[in-house]
Amino acid sequence: MALRLPIKVERRLEVPASVSAAMTVTFLLLALLFSASIMQLLGIDAVSVLVQVLSVFTTRELLTAAVLRSVPIGLAAVGLTVSFRSNFWNIGAEGQMFMGMFASTGVVLLHAYYGLIPGWALLPTMAIASFVAGGFYCSLAGLLRSKLGVNEVLTTLMMNFIAVLFVDYLVYGPWRDPKGYGFPLSIPFPKEARFGGLMGEAYEGLAILVAVAVVVYFLMTRTTFGVDVKVVGENPYIAGMAGIRMTRTYFLVNMVTGGLAGLAGFFLLSGIIGRLRPRASPGYGYTAIIIAFLAGLHPLLALPAAVFMGGLIVAGDVLQATLNLPFAAVQLLQSTIFIMIVVAEFVKRYRIVWRW
Repeated sequence: MALRLPIKVERRLEVPASVSAAMTVTFLLLALLFSASIMQLLGIDAVSVLVQVLSVFTTRELLTAAVLRSVPIGLAAVGLTVSFRSNFWNIGAEGQMFMGMFASTGVVLLHAYYGLIPGWALLPTMAIASFVAGGFYCSLAGLLRSKLGVNEVLTTLMMNFIAVLFVDYLVYGPWRDPKGYGFPLSIPFPKEARFGGLMGEAYEGLAILVAVAVVVYFLMTRTTFGVDVKVVGENPYIAGMAGIRMTRTYFLVNMVTGGLAGLAGFFLLSGIIGRLRPRASPGYGYTAIIIAFLAGLHPLLALPAAVFMGGLIVAGDVLQATLNLPFAAVQLLQSTIFIMIVVAEFVKRYRIVWRW
């Protein structure tokens, strides 16, 4: 006789937007309270920790730093909202970011060593090259899924390591700065290849992020591409019966998703770091996955979610500098919030029913 459990998990048919937002805020508050309780038990003043975290969003300098950190995360997250809506589970935004870094650095080297690209065209060319490199890199996984049925979670995840190690090879080898005293760094990007000339890196990056999110929202809500993505994501069989070309749709989805991750890598170098180096992204591609779900796969809501996550990253630096907290304590705060976000998404989609 089969064991009959007293509870059953059922999928919710629909959750109003207001309820979804309330759930997200509630679980974020629970995460902060839980983290504060743990820190208090460890002998850390929880009130001071929370005050420092909130100061990031109330101090202009710290908020600017949070916005700057949020741009690459937000660009990748906006792209992932498209991928996840199509039911293509792209876990490879990190690798696609590195391919964007590779392409943008290659353009800089063509300018610096060969003079093939004029200074005024440097940033646009870097952006285009990064988008194409990230998009085609993601499309490889889409091709394997559409033609051979290979699970994209495995391929995109493994391709992250390929891209990271490929960039490592370049900066340790042929692309290493000859004047860099042997350090694994590319040449510094020239002024024409850097953001910050008009409004500052943070505000220029934020303007790009807002423009990208608006364009993606328009694509998803006002074009046949958005309809195709929605149908393919909800029921691939019905999509095929309706005449939607699956291979074409997945290719376009991969180009948008991977391309925006490539743009994120481009901004990370041109807006923040200023040159290519090993492990240039501290896991921003993985963080973007959390942001996409925190935003409910809505490209416009990814903007405040990305700024919030950027604030948490800056808050980690502030806590270490002002309260001398160990990095493990900062990780506790950040990971608790990440876990609560995942739990909130589960509660939004499913409910537990008691069976008497």
